[in-house]
Amino acid sequence: MSGAVALILAGGMGTRMGRPKQFIEILGRPALYYTLRAFQEAPEVERIYAVGEAERIRALASASGIDKLAGCAGPGETRALSARNGLLLCREEDGTVCMIHDGSRCLVTPQLVGRVVRAVEQGAEGAIPVVPVSDTVKVAEDGRVLKTLDRSSLRAAQTPQAFRLGVLRQVFSAPEEVLCEATDDASLVERAGGEVRLVPGERTNIKLTTPEDLILAEAILAAREQSGSRP
Repeated sequence: MSGAVALILAGGMGTRMGRPKQFIEILGRPALYYTLRAFQEAPEVERIYAVGEAERIRALASASGIDKLAGCAGPGETRALSARNGLLLCREEDGTVCMIHDGSRCLVTPQLVGRVVRAVEQGAEGAIPVVPVSDTVKVAEDGRVLKTLDRSSLRAAQTPQAFRLGVLRQVFSAPEEVLCEATDDASLVERAGGEVRLVPGERTNIKLTTPEDLILAEAILAAREQSGSRP
C-alpha cells in the first residue's frame, strides 16, 4: 500500500438534478456508496476523507463496510472552497499523494484510481484522467459561431485528480476569488506553473448532472454486475 489519501467532495445540492445527487439511489444504493467503494477497494488508498453532510456520510460508510473513512468536513459555498475545507482534515506529510474526486462520479473504478496515483508517484506534479473529445466543439458568441476548435488536441478532464499534499496546500492558499474561478483542481496547479500529466480516463466515469445520467449510470452498473465486476 502506497499510503495515498482520497478527498471525496460530496456536498453539492444537485441543482440541475433537483436533489442531492450523491444520495440518489442507483440499483438500490446511494450513488455515494459506489464512489466510496471504489476508493475502499483501491489498494493504493490508505485513508478517505469526505466533504458533505457528515452524519449521513458516516452512517453510509459504517453500514457499507467502508472502514477507510477517516474524517468529514462541512462543504463550502463553491467546489474549490469545499476542497479547501477537506484539505484541512489531512494531517499527512506534504509528500503524500492526495486525490480530489467529485462524489457524483460514482462510476469511478479502483483501476483508474491506481493509474493517477502511480503517475504522481513516478514524478508528476499532478495527474488527471482525460478522455478524447468526440464531438465537434464550436466557440460561440451571441448565438453565432466564432470558430471551430481542432478536437484532435482537446481532452475532457475527469476526476480523481492527484497531487502531492504539499502542492495542494500551496495552491489552495490562494485568495478566495482565485479559488472560486477554478473549474477543477488541476487548473490551480497549472496557474502556479506546475506540470500536470494526463492519464487515460474512462468513458464510463461520468458525472451525475441531469436525470438522463441516472439511466446511463444504472445501465453501466447493471452491466458490471452481470460481468462479475463488483461496483
